[in-house]
Amino acid sequence: MIHNILYFLATGFYSGKSPYAPGTAGTLAGVGLVILTGWFSLTAQIIFCILLFGVGILASEYHERTTGEQDAPEVVIDEIAAYYFIMLFFQNSLNNLFWAFLLFRVFDIVKPYPIKRLEEFGGGIGVMLDDLGAAVYSIGALLVLKGLLWLAM
Repeated sequence: MIHNILYFLATGFYSGKSPYAPGTAGTLAGVGLVILTGWFSLTAQIIFCILLFGVGILASEYHERTTGEQDAPEVVIDEIAAYYFIMLFFQNSLNNLFWAFLLFRVFDIVKPYPIKRLEEFGGGIGVMLDDLGAAVYSIGALLVLKGLLWLAM
């Protein structure tokens, strides 16, 4: 039973089982989770995000130990938690949801320095940290983009 629950969580409610772009499918699951919990208070959203990261560490570590595969493509709880983290800094408008999604996918795929090095921590922490790094880059890029658009008006 616990195996099924941890597998369900690690694969982002099975979104990571997508045969095409599982990381993108997982991030889309994150978009849905942000929308579903948008009515939560900011404090509740922060607590929920912390829980997502904690569960993500446990579930991805479990997946790695049971399959022997490090940071398997089907493990997308990291994308979900990282996207959720990004959206703590922005209103849940369609514009913000879209740009946060796009920027996060770019930074998660490209993994500019030092994001790639965060994977070296290994295990569940390494799985979660590189996506957290991509989330931080995404927040910065979205703030710059919003600032440039504001200046252009």
